[in-house]
Amino acid sequence: MSFIKESIKEFDHIVWPTSEETRKYFVTVVSMITILTIFLFAVGTLLSVGLFAAKTQLVPVRTVSPTTSSAPASDLKLDSVKTTTPSASGSATPTK
Repeated sequence: MSFIKESIKEFDHIVWPTSEETRKYFVTVVSMITILTIFLFAVGTLLSVGLFAAKTQLVPVRTVSPTTSSAPASDLKLDSVKTTTPSASGSATPTK
């Protein structure tokens, strides 16, 4: 119980800011947040635009025709794959 009484007494030692000081600090904080937000947006936008421009200069865009496969047929090793087909009796018979 003494802890609570001592804690309440400590409130007498606190120096609270005046309303003018509070307003001044509020305006300062909001101004800095606004300035930094605009600055970081500008830096991010410039870096993004610059990197996309550098990418298009260094690596030209290649178009792939729709008939071209992205994987070479020689890379597919399907000889060892076993499949099953259902027979008329309902059981699966292995095929190659």
